Amino acid sequence: MKKLLIAPLLLFLLVYCCAIPAADSPQDLVRETSDRMIEALRNNRDQLQKNPAQIYDLVNDIVLPHFDFTVMSRWVLGKYWRQATPDQRERFTDEFRTLMVRTYSQALLEYSNEEIVFPPSPPLASDATEATVRCEFHPKSGQPIPINYSVHRMNNGWKIYDVTVDGVSLVTNYRSTFADQIRTQGMDATIDSLAQRNRQNLTS
Repeated sequence: MKKLLIAPLLLFLLVYCCAIPAADSPQDLVRETSDRMIEALRNNRDQLQKNPAQIYDLVNDIVLPHFDFTVMSRWVLGKYWRQATPDQRERFTDEFRTLMVRTYSQALLEYSNEEIVFPPSPPLASDATEATVRCEFHPKSGQPIPINYSVHRMNNGWKIYDVTVDGVSLVTNYRSTFADQIRTQGMDATIDSLAQRNRQNLTS
């Protein structure tokens, strides 16, 4: 769990990964746009410090169209997705999307010029539908932290469906959290609780 708390500080890479035309490979896309993200943070730091809430609109405009939240939500809920009604699935996906907006927004605000390194990777087959983008996050102190971005190809380009930080999957971590809540509270109460937390955090 502690390792997963690092993830919000690293996922800023993904927020801008589709703000430019699609690259030849997922790694090229993340590498090129991580440089743009760093430059954007440096250029707009003063403005964001004055009004941090602007981050939410930024993430909503850029990140949401390029994540596969349906797949992420299905994997997060696991067996409970199969048991959920269509309305429950839609509500959970919407609230999980909002949770990610909050997480990534905080990541953008907390980034402070840490280094991102991309190791060499083998070429991706032209007909590949799945890929893993590997990189390392170098904190100001301590050992580099490996990060894997799981992506799959959709009709409208590559979409992200999981992030693994130092061997710990974001989707798997949330699956454990929500499974415990659903077992004790039920699906509707779990969704309502998540919605309430989202409203509180996005307006605070």
